[in-house]
Amino acid sequence: MDNTSNTVYVLSGYAKCSMTNNNKYKHGNQHSIGLLTTDENYQDNLQHLTTFVKDLGWDSIMFCMVEKVEDINTLENDVLISSFIRAKEKGLSLVVNDLPITVH
Repeated sequence: MDNTSNTVYVLSGYAKCSMTNNNKYKHGNQHSIGLLTTDENYQDNLQHLTTFVKDLGWDSIMFCMVEKVEDINTLENDVLISSFIRAKEKGLSLVVNDLPITVH
């Protein structure tokens, strides 16, 4: 992960909640997700990125789109801004839409 570059890659997609004891998300519901990473070789490291998301309690992970964000000032959403900062600090950050796409 490159924390010196200003570039963050946003992999957008979907994942199903695999957590059974969680007050915020219901087991089996599918949500849209955004995985922010500083890894410019994200295509070669999809297994690692998927494992990161799985370890946070999600499965059936599908990434559909990738955006390259080079300037935090282009982000208008507070959640994405804080996630961008977290990705810069830690290399990875996951954002989950609270409203499910499909309800189990």
